[in-house]
Amino acid sequence: MTKEENYLIKLYQLSLTLGSPWEEVDRYAVGQAIGQNNRSVDNIVTILAKTNFIKKGEGNAIYLTEQGKSLIDALTT
Repeated sequence: MTKEENYLIKLYQLSLTLGSPWEEVDRYAVGQAIGQNNRSVDNIVTILAKTNFIKKGEGNAIYLTEQGKSLIDALTT
């Protein structure tokens, strides 16, 4: 699995702990949870946002899109 896929799965897991897969999560908290530094996190977020798997919220917040959830479903089944 790629670091982007791992990041997406961790975002999903952390958002579920907040109540739903669509909750906003701090991008750096996700990165820290998978052992990525802030620079790597910024690169991962840029790639995932450009490919419409996540959207950026206010500040460092990010959240999953329907397309991102579909990819997670495909990766975890």
